[in-house]
Amino acid sequence: MNMKLLLTKDKIRQAGFYIPFTVYFVVFAAAASFGWNLLNNNEIQPDSSFADIFSLLLKVALWFTVAIIFIAFLSVLVSLLHFIYNKRKKGISFQISTDLTESELHEKQTVRLAISPVLKPLFGFIKLRLLYDQSHFSSKFSLLENSKRRFFSTSIEGTYHWPLPQIKEYHVENAILYFEDVFQFFSFAVSLPAKSRFFTHPTAKNVKDLSISPRKTEETNTRIEQLRKVEGEFLNYKNFENNDDVRRIVWKIYAKNKELVVRIPEIMDPYASHIYLYTSFFSHFNVGGNGAVEVPFLNYFKVVTWSVYQNLVKRGFEVRYIPDQEVSKNNTADEQQWVKYSISTSKWHQAKDLKTYVKTSDASVVIISSLSNTGEVRDLIENHGKDITFIFIRLTDSLKNQNIIDWVQWLFVQNQKDDIDVYKRAWSVSPLRLKIKDNEKQLTELLEKYQEAVKL
Repeated sequence: MNMKLLLTKDKIRQAGFYIPFTVYFVVFAAAASFGWNLLNNNEIQPDSSFADIFSLLLKVALWFTVAIIFIAFLSVLVSLLHFIYNKRKKGISFQISTDLTESELHEKQTVRLAISPVLKPLFGFIKLRLLYDQSHFSSKFSLLENSKRRFFSTSIEGTYHWPLPQIKEYHVENAILYFEDVFQFFSFAVSLPAKSRFFTHPTAKNVKDLSISPRKTEETNTRIEQLRKVEGEFLNYKNFENNDDVRRIVWKIYAKNKELVVRIPEIMDPYASHIYLYTSFFSHFNVGGNGAVEVPFLNYFKVVTWSVYQNLVKRGFEVRYIPDQEVSKNNTADEQQWVKYSISTSKWHQAKDLKTYVKTSDASVVIISSLSNTGEVRDLIENHGKDITFIFIRLTDSLKNQNIIDWVQWLFVQNQKDDIDVYKRAWSVSPLRLKIKDNEKQLTELLEKYQEAVKL
């Protein structure tokens, strides 16, 4: 029943997007009608020359207003018909992309759009609304156009600072164009298919330099201060020779194949070239439907992960980022852009735990979160804590504690400010709150016990 009600509300809301007039027109019509009746019924000096002149002036003002509004309506209608004609005959070019430079400069997601051919109403506006992720709509917006745009033009190109809530990949499926007059009384909407996708970028925050050395030897071009264990060969066995230690004979293979083979010992290599960075988005808890975990916690985890990667790259390391989930194809040859895309599009999951994900022979850094399994972290750190640096990201740091003063201000003083306030209040009464905070405490104690804790 609730689902049907939501679908009905959504359809009504979408139908409202296509109403051909705005609230401004309704308010103006009501005010003009009231003013006309008030002034036209003025009986201060009936049957006088003043009354006749006043009545004539009212009629002139009425016809002048109607003429101006009609011209505004006509300009919108011409632009609409021009657009529909080109849409049917030639097709409309609609391009959408992200502007990385502008996004990082303003710390907001900047979207660049280009539409042609389209004719702007005389002194009017062309606004847009985007349908994304199947059921979500953006607010109606105008583009910040290029200042060099000509007065008469059949194309529109500009940017829009879109306040999107999550760091992820968004799929734009449709666009609604609004042709509005100079008074914004009329607003004719046309739907336009717009198959496109883009991802929001995690911003980088300052993190302290990490004391990490490469473990994986791919090119012996960087000497390290501390010797690291490196596997001898891809196949870790070889035939027994006279000078081999008999204690390394693998008797299980001999019993099966009657061949004497020995295990190749690990070697201490003074050279290494690559840092393998593992980031676990595995969740030991069922977090489905928990807004605080799925939005601010996930955003915070992605921001810190990207910051750690950037920190290692700036220090001159060859960093290999290993995702723990399948990443859709992204047409970019730049390694750092691919890593940013991989981090941005990752989600909490329960498909691949730490034991399955982390290759302990290569890993130099493993990033874990408050949702990681304490038992799995303990096993890894007990066996490989000397070789692998574990970075622990406390997700609850992304939200300040909700205290009684906040609740009083929300109830009696302040209105709802933004989505973060909503997430704070929801998190403070969430059943997962105590479980995750207890898990954070255990992970903190575990890291402090076995190695110098790196908490971000």
